[in-house]
Amino acid sequence: MLGGGILNKPHKWAKEIKAWADGAEIQSYWESDGWIDEICPNWRNDYEYRIKPQPKEPQYLYVYNKGSLDKFDFYCSLNELTGMDARTHQFIGKLKLENENE
Repeated sequence: MLGGGILNKPHKWAKEIKAWADGAEIQSYWESDGWIDEICPNWRNDYEYRIKPQPKEPQYLYVYNKGSLDKFDFYCSLNELTGMDARTHQFIGKLKLENENE
């Protein structure tokens, strides 16, 4: 048995290497600069690497009036209305939703 079974252990950065090979952007951590983009990572065991986080698509709350011009009856949806609903509901506006964890 060579290396005491070490051949079965995946590389420390296997997930990041696979993602990079598939086109993902990789970052390394530098204490002085924080996370920086790597064009060609060297995959050192004493460095920290990560798959570059991608910005999330913003979510909106779409607000409609399904009443008349003199009587408001609000309707809210996470999706824009289409078809018959879009013709019977007056679009008022959209609100960008924020997540406290972002």
